[in-house]
Amino acid sequence: MSPKPGLKLFREDYKSVEETCEAVGFVRDNCRKDTRRGTSLQNRRVVAFDARLNRRVNNLGRNGRIVFGKVYLNEGLGYNASTGIFTTPSGGVYVFYWTTLTWGGLSAYTSLVVNGKLKSWNHCHDSSTSKIWLPCSKMTAVKLNQGDKVWVGVFMGKANLYETYSSFSGYNL
Repeated sequence: MSPKPGLKLFREDYKSVEETCEAVGFVRDNCRKDTRRGTSLQNRRVVAFDARLNRRVNNLGRNGRIVFGKVYLNEGLGYNASTGIFTTPSGGVYVFYWTTLTWGGLSAYTSLVVNGKLKSWNHCHDSSTSKIWLPCSKMTAVKLNQGDKVWVGVFMGKANLYETYSSFSGYNL
């Protein structure tokens, strides 16, 4: 006999009520299942990363890859701080966000690159003579397959970036 017979009866009654509610469509198990994909959220792996520049970037030319070498988060281990490339551990829709801080009066024309193709652009240029340090940010969502390679690159001119305030992050929806 259970040391807590009331608890056993409660569990049996609750299970019966829960089964009845599910049968008539009253209960949806949103906490445990992702109904859009039919998969358990508990079994779904979190994929997210956040990295910053660990040094200034001087005159990085067209098609150059920006390597964000200081990693603060790398769930799913998709981001490589040595190469600046994020490799998707699983397919799905990913959101990427990058910010650049250009040196006073200089520019940075950056792009999100997926498997060598430009997908989204960020134009950071101060056309005045004030020589201000210009922050520029861009966010984009991209549907990717497992193994796709994503990075931030220079699509035009030369990039001159300040380290502390330039970053690259992404996550799987």
